[in-house]
Amino acid sequence: MTTPLTRAIGPTADGPPLVASPSQRAAIEADAGALLVLAGPGAGKTHCLTERIHFLIEHLHFDPARICAFTFTNKAAGEIAHRLERRLGDSAAKIKRGTIHAFCAELLRELGAHVLLEPGFGIADEEYQLNTLRRIEGPRRWHRNTLTRFSAHRFRGDPLLHDDAILFEQYERFLTKRRLVDFDTLVIKAAELLDRQGDASAVRSRWDVVLVDEFQDLNPVQYRVVHGLARDHKHVFAVGDDEQSIYSWAGAEPALFKTFLNDFKVVAPIHLEKNHRCPHDVFALARTLVTVNEPIFANRVAPETVREPVFPVDTPGFETDDDEMSWLIDDIVRDRTAYGHDWGDVAVLYRTHEIGNGLEGAFLNAGIPCRLAHGRSLAEDPVVAYVLAALRVITNPADDLFRTAFFGVVLPRPLFDEARAKAD
Repeated sequence: MTTPLTRAIGPTADGPPLVASPSQRAAIEADAGALLVLAGPGAGKTHCLTERIHFLIEHLHFDPARICAFTFTNKAAGEIAHRLERRLGDSAAKIKRGTIHAFCAELLRELGAHVLLEPGFGIADEEYQLNTLRRIEGPRRWHRNTLTRFSAHRFRGDPLLHDDAILFEQYERFLTKRRLVDFDTLVIKAAELLDRQGDASAVRSRWDVVLVDEFQDLNPVQYRVVHGLARDHKHVFAVGDDEQSIYSWAGAEPALFKTFLNDFKVVAPIHLEKNHRCPHDVFALARTLVTVNEPIFANRVAPETVREPVFPVDTPGFETDDDEMSWLIDDIVRDRTAYGHDWGDVAVLYRTHEIGNGLEGAFLNAGIPCRLAHGRSLAEDPVVAYVLAALRVITNPADDLFRTAFFGVVLPRPLFDEARAKAD
């Protein structure tokens, strides 16, 4: 048996320690082996994952360099890295952590020749993929839906319609000719590599434990990567929400929860039963939507929320958009008068950019200072975008799609669109 942790299992962002619930402690302090942790939003999934890593190192004496942790997004990877550095200090840097795509890219840089990838292959981002479709099929406006259908075909085997099937073959041939792979291919080739007996054994021997955050968002091929890494030692710690799968459009497969239990001989998952984020009334309304779905696990523990509501949930209706906007402005002013908060404490969520543009004008006319939130990706910074676009042209001078992307960065948008239309 391992030595139990104290109930205070780690600091919050503001300093005070968090108190682990019994179910969280059961997950964090479990013996070495495969474990599935199920939890909804606000139940502490990521907290459990980082504290599990701390427990593995401090109590079960795992070497940090032999721990591999996967996240679904770069943002989540950064958050986990920050928490680990705070808990483990310099040891955190030794842990292999990041997205599955980043892991696959690094693995294929090293061993891609074993699955017929040429050394020095490039990676086509989404913009390049859309420009590829445009170059193949002409100047009509391409949307991400086409790439989404390609992903579902690759990862889940969804059939393509005749025109899409022809386009998909041309698309893959176009990238191959330019020694490029897209993000889907990175995962597919890494899974192929890990299926190879000799090559995979050497890779698997590098790590003693694999941890997976947001397990519900894995597609079958990404799961093959996880399984390929862990099938020898069978020490996988997976956390996810079996009632949530927002990436099914990209091939995510909720049934992989059952596959995981069977593959790694997990008797029963651990349920994190408490929601720490939402008040009772918000949580109850959300549950009415979730409970209409057929559950993956028949014995799913009904979660609870520990926060008391402060404001009632209301859903007013309006006959016109102007009526809705007027009510929203009055409500924001009324709340600020009653509670004294700053304008910057208020956030308004909307469905389309067109609605946001209209709200911005209405707020400013009403004397409410506001600003539209923009993306915070490093690549969206104008200077960084320019440098990346220029470097791509320098390293691939014969690729006209990189030149087109460069013009899209340096030219004003109306001028670029006009020039492209005339070129077409």
